[in-house]
Amino acid sequence: MLFSLKEIIQWIGLSAFELWLHVVSLLVFSILLALKLEGVLSTTWWTVFIPLFASDGLHAYFSSIVFLRLNLEGDLRTAGIRTAWSAVVLVLPFAFKMLLCQKLEDQNNLTFAMIMSPVFILLQVLMIRACQVGN
Repeated sequence: MLFSLKEIIQWIGLSAFELWLHVVSLLVFSILLALKLEGVLSTTWWTVFIPLFASDGLHAYFSSIVFLRLNLEGDLRTAGIRTAWSAVVLVLPFAFKMLLCQKLEDQNNLTFAMIMSPVFILLQVLMIRACQVGN
């Protein structure tokens, strides 16, 4: 069973625009990844990950605009909660992507378990949020 857009937005805590932004960047990243793995592109891994980092930057910019608008409307509690959640959703995947790029470029000698740890933490936070939303 597939989830509706409303359910996904409620569980993940992102707007439809933010989801669209990440889906488009994931599509471009997938194309660049396939070209890199097939040997068509001879660039660094940092270049392949540029769409994902760009979407993180745009997501942060969009979140700051939402925070400022909610503050101007006087809804401080909602602004704080949404900003904290957006920070978690931005920082953990960004850390994972940064560590993965460094590993692929042989710039660090971390194990893959340590590189995947931000993803595991994010999954636990999403699980807690899904339980809160479900009630």
